[in-house]
Amino acid sequence: MTIAPELGKDGCVASDMSANPGQFAGPSSAARIGRWIIPAIPFGWTWIPDFGIQKKEEGVVPSNVYLREDQLLAGNQLELYIQAQIAIMKRTFLDPVIAGPAPLTFPGAAEAALLMLKHKSMHQVTVFQVQHYVRSGNWIGIATLTTLESELLKVRADFDQFMKLLRIEPQASA
Repeated sequence: MTIAPELGKDGCVASDMSANPGQFAGPSSAARIGRWIIPAIPFGWTWIPDFGIQKKEEGVVPSNVYLREDQLLAGNQLELYIQAQIAIMKRTFLDPVIAGPAPLTFPGAAEAALLMLKHKSMHQVTVFQVQHYVRSGNWIGIATLTTLESELLKVRADFDQFMKLLRIEPQASA
């Protein structure tokens, strides 16, 4: 990912969002998935509308970053939401290894947390997921990197940089 040498006051270079990796977009032209604002994607990754980004390489299972949203049904605690997600993971995957949650900071969020999950796929390949949970009011944003364990070190820096650029749209006042 390239950081533009001259950033505007908003932290972005004004340009149209495209599938060109490393290209920055201004707030009005940045790609969006719900309240997620995506001003740029890392080099070597492809934009997939309504999903997120994907990195494909010859002979390797693609790595993905999936952006999704959810709502808290009761209360305003991210911890309870994550505990429910962990319970689902334990029922879904055979012998999952789960680390976290650990607190994170995220611009515009009331709270955020990191969770990591390692499990075997149906083909007995070890899959690794890095999940960022972000809460703003009752809105929950989930950004999930899914990759093979063998690819994690190759794609983790791109994911971390992508997460630093992501923003959430402020909730409109009622």
